[in-house]
Amino acid sequence: MKGLDAVSSTPTQHRSSPYLQLVIVLIGTFMAVLDTSVVNVAIPKMEVALNTNTSNIQWVLTGYMLVTGVIVPTSGWLIDTLGPKRLFLFALVVFTAGSALCGFAWNLPSIIFFRIIQGIGGGLLQPVAQTVIYRTFPPERIGSIMGVFGITIMGAPAFGPLISGYFVEYSSWRWIFFVNVPIGILALLLAIPYMDDLPTSPSFKLDVWGLTFSTIGFFSLLYGFNNVPDHGWGSTQVRVALAIGVVSLLLFVITELRAERPLLQLRLLTTYTYTMSLIVVSILSVALFVGIFLMPLYLENIRGYSALRTGLFVTPGALVSALVMPISGRLFDKIGARPLGLLGIGILAVSTYAFTFLTTDSTGAHIQLLYITRSLAMGIAMMPIMTAGTTAVVSKNPMLAGQAAALTNTIRNVASGLGTAVMTVYMTKRETIREAQLASQYDPGSPRALQLSQATAHYLAQGMSQTQAHAQAMLQITDNLQANAFVLGMNDTFMVSTLLAIAAWIVVLFIYPIGQSPQRRSSNPRVSPAMD
Repeated sequence: MKGLDAVSSTPTQHRSSPYLQLVIVLIGTFMAVLDTSVVNVAIPKMEVALNTNTSNIQWVLTGYMLVTGVIVPTSGWLIDTLGPKRLFLFALVVFTAGSALCGFAWNLPSIIFFRIIQGIGGGLLQPVAQTVIYRTFPPERIGSIMGVFGITIMGAPAFGPLISGYFVEYSSWRWIFFVNVPIGILALLLAIPYMDDLPTSPSFKLDVWGLTFSTIGFFSLLYGFNNVPDHGWGSTQVRVALAIGVVSLLLFVITELRAERPLLQLRLLTTYTYTMSLIVVSILSVALFVGIFLMPLYLENIRGYSALRTGLFVTPGALVSALVMPISGRLFDKIGARPLGLLGIGILAVSTYAFTFLTTDSTGAHIQLLYITRSLAMGIAMMPIMTAGTTAVVSKNPMLAGQAAALTNTIRNVASGLGTAVMTVYMTKRETIREAQLASQYDPGSPRALQLSQATAHYLAQGMSQTQAHAQAMLQITDNLQANAFVLGMNDTFMVSTLLAIAAWIVVLFIYPIGQSPQRRSSNPRVSPAMD
């Protein structure tokens, strides 16, 4: 197949400990993934400190997301051309420098620019780390190692609010960026002497047209998705961005399929198990959004939790996921992805469905139990599914690890962007519908209307005038109505997430070709137990 076999698959002789190299790339990846969630909690403080407004300060999040979405598709070509070590060092330097500059930002334009610099490095660190793992460890160990790697992917977003909440509450928002600097320097000092110089592919000419269409397409698509919650699907801004994105990506696909040395190896999608794993991971990325995004809103807006307390609340779930992932990785090496995927996603579907019955009075213990169960499920299922797909590609040629990581992360970014847009809009619409339904129950003579009369009487008894008592009672009823509408809208969104989990469970049944099971361990160390 053109382009897929043009790279060498010569085994690499490792000078340094593979496990030390794993620690090094895990440090870099954890910082990069952490920064996708650590800023959210600090946004209100940053808005005041940088003298801007809520609409504009969101570009601190949007800028980072857009640049990572654009840079990730190029990572495969960069890995093949520069080599994993040199690209990792470059990404680490850029990310660390960008973090320091963000901490010193003096106004909105400066921090947006510095976040873009940070995003360039952050977008490259994860695919490089995956490439190093697949080209450093033997196939029979990949499941266990990717289970450890999964701790960074699943754990970092959960720890972000905790770290950010602590710095915002007890120090300064600038420390959410400064904290990366010593860690980045440590990783650099370890990476320079101890990371292996893995073989590179023959010098590939840059696919200029592919790069052009990729940059325009992914930027426009993610920009459009990001603006849907604020402007709606019908706005000109969103429609133009999405139209440009779709057309550019269609041209990108045509270009890549015709190119001898494409920027992104779309032909990897002809590997059955790899494609099925991407479908499952994309669905799970959308389902995962509901828990990560909506739960903090519920805890802070409905339960009145502080940012720090919210971070502490979600931390046990992250720890459970972190503990389970290495175990699921070891099991993957023995039994493949299907049993783990069915078990994990089955638990995910049940626990997500349980979230559809939340109320404004649900106990913290009940909510945390469901959240931990959901995190447990993701820890069981996510990394084995991802690993099965990439292993199916790498088992044919280890040098394709960089391209597989680039394509996987690209599709995950698009799925997450689309999921965020769709689920946020759905949640908002359902909240509006639920609020109208609840308001209709306050007709004169109804039980709800009686609550208004009782609240008015309560405030009259406290010495307020009739007008003041009625106004205060209306405010109380309105607040209760809006809180209940929010929770009901959130429950409806969790129901959609449940249906997505069921769809992912069905797809996992067919993750390997029909009639074919994952191969058991072979005496040949280059054979993976999970290739298709």
